[in-house]
Amino acid sequence: MNVHEHDFSAIRAALAAFEPSPRVEPNETILVERAFLPGGHRGVLDLRRQLVVGNRGMGKSFWTHALLSPDLRNRLAEVYGHRLLTSADVVVGFNGSDKVSPTAPTIDEITSLLARNVDPGLIWRAVLTRIASKSLPDCADESLADVIASLEHDPNRYSLVLSAADDALARERRTLLIVFDALERLGRDWDSIRRLTRSLLSLTVGLQSFKSIRAKIFMRVDQFSDQDLFQFPDSSKIKNDHVDLIWQPTELYELLLFELWRNDASREPLETLAARERASDTLRRAGVDSWANVDAQARLISGIAGEFMGSNKKRGQVYTWVPLHLSDAAHTCSPRSFLIAWKKAAEHLPAPEGRAVDHLGLLDGVRSASTSRLRELYEDYPWIKPALEALRRQFVPMEQEQLFDIWERQKVIEAIRGDASAEPRSTPVKFLAGDDPSALLSSMRDVGVMEERANGKINVPDIFRVEAEILRKGGVAVPKRAV
Repeated sequence: MNVHEHDFSAIRAALAAFEPSPRVEPNETILVERAFLPGGHRGVLDLRRQLVVGNRGMGKSFWTHALLSPDLRNRLAEVYGHRLLTSADVVVGFNGSDKVSPTAPTIDEITSLLARNVDPGLIWRAVLTRIASKSLPDCADESLADVIASLEHDPNRYSLVLSAADDALARERRTLLIVFDALERLGRDWDSIRRLTRSLLSLTVGLQSFKSIRAKIFMRVDQFSDQDLFQFPDSSKIKNDHVDLIWQPTELYELLLFELWRNDASREPLETLAARERASDTLRRAGVDSWANVDAQARLISGIAGEFMGSNKKRGQVYTWVPLHLSDAAHTCSPRSFLIAWKKAAEHLPAPEGRAVDHLGLLDGVRSASTSRLRELYEDYPWIKPALEALRRQFVPMEQEQLFDIWERQKVIEAIRGDASAEPRSTPVKFLAGDDPSALLSSMRDVGVMEERANGKINVPDIFRVEAEILRKGGVAVPKRAV
């Protein structure tokens, strides 16, 4: 089938028009037709698995909002085969919102309770009691403070209310799912956040005693790596069964093709190109994941961008090169970074002939995605910035001793401590156990910004290395910034 230059122009224009979604905010609505549903995330929707762990931009807030949307929840039940979702009542237990809610406490409310030395476990029992009581007839509206006072007077009330709610839900063949997100905003400092999170996890394990009441907790990777969070009886029941929220390269490309296919201007040109490349089966019809035919998917991407990152295979194949160079130390790439790279590639001039984008555009795109990704991580983990800035113009991989020496000479730990005087959460979680260079390196590994190779040397992945102007031994010079 003939593919004309105007077909490539249409695909290029659609790529350039991408609007990689910003961070999903609390109480935001997600439209069903815009939702892409990767098959690898099926475990997120399994009500038996109550802990989901993911880095910034991997979809924690998206899935929180997806579960809260009745229309999208029904779509999820259909796509993923989790039929219980159609009969689930989903409410927020906490999502970092400042909006007053009948179910979720605000940040200020929790902070005030902690200041009054209210036990964190009591706070969460009150949250769950207030939520569960709404499944019972003649439920009275109570403030969280009133529920806490009643539990202090009658400790059995928690078990009685949840047992009665569980029985009522079972009779109606319904499930109550309580969603918790943005746990890093639970308190003003990491010690408070840790105590609250540990109590929540412990109480969540106890919910397994009930048939129809479950929690779904979304947690950052650095918090999950904090071993002290899981120092309670039966913690393995929730920790060992957690879901890692990651994106496989095939899912990233399916997202790319889905965004192109749902654009009216590029749908027909994309289908024409897919037919030429014998890859029509790779196109999505409704944002529903299927097991991708990798060979066919690679052929279609080659049709869009060429096969190689240069004139031949020595520079790498586009299909594997792009996700590889956008991946962190955990070998994961965020969907936002991936779409930004392709968007910027389509904006690169001059436009290539016989394809929508070329390797020169993708090189620019990866650089732009690197800048964007670092800015995102700086927001969640501000301590990354001084740790990487100290390595500017240094070569990696490097010996651990050399890294620690650089950090010491550049006074990186002192800089992070100084920031913490104004914002206690601006330090790594692991600084609770000590703020030495080993704790910082461990935290950098947790969030995927550094990796320790088999020979013990420390490396920084390209997506962070290039933007931070860190050099690579045996590699090419850091590209100049665009003027």
